[in-house]
Amino acid sequence: MIAIGDVSRTLADEAYARIREAMHNGQLKPGQKLRFSDLQELTDTSVTPVREALARLTAEGFTELEGHRGYRVAPVSQADLWDILRNRQRLEAEALRLSITHGDEHWEAQLVGAHHLLTRMDRERADLPTAVDEEWERRHEAFHEALIAACQSRVLLGFCSQLSARANRYRRLSISVPDMPRDVRSEHRLIFEATIDRDADTATALLQEHFEKTAQMVDELLRHRW
Repeated sequence: MIAIGDVSRTLADEAYARIREAMHNGQLKPGQKLRFSDLQELTDTSVTPVREALARLTAEGFTELEGHRGYRVAPVSQADLWDILRNRQRLEAEALRLSITHGDEHWEAQLVGAHHLLTRMDRERADLPTAVDEEWERRHEAFHEALIAACQSRVLLGFCSQLSARANRYRRLSISVPDMPRDVRSEHRLIFEATIDRDADTATALLQEHFEKTAQMVDELLRHRW
């Protein structure tokens, strides 16, 4: 028998995932006011799971509570972008260095597999070049998680996961920036090769540069279009 509490948590988790996806794909835009009735329709749930989802999203920095005026999608800004970026560079570089130190052959196999899957498809959708392929997104996230999976610190991994999620909100904006050629596939390959070679200095420098390039593209977008 499924407990009522388990059902409630499942509905809240589903509501959370749908609302966050709507922010990622642009259906819910930065700064947009969020109405419970609209979110109930979006998530096909009652007000309670939506309220729980919003509390979680607010704690993670995706939404904001404006006093008695309700919730809104957290706005984007250059200051927030670079604050997230700098902290992510520091923490994931340290996590990667620790993974290179502690990782065994099972970690290497996981990383090889994640990188292989990532290289087997393009980032952009074939039918809509200005949209991100969601399967690529899942493989991309799995690759970056595999890089730092062996760091042996659950706390560090938790912070990295939070920053990655917040950075991802900005990163998805970068695909719409035209005339800024970038070979993301090669960037991933170089990070992967340095990591497998146990060259921590090179791997961490490449990872930080990888994040920096994305932030620069998003910064350009925010400067001229947002």
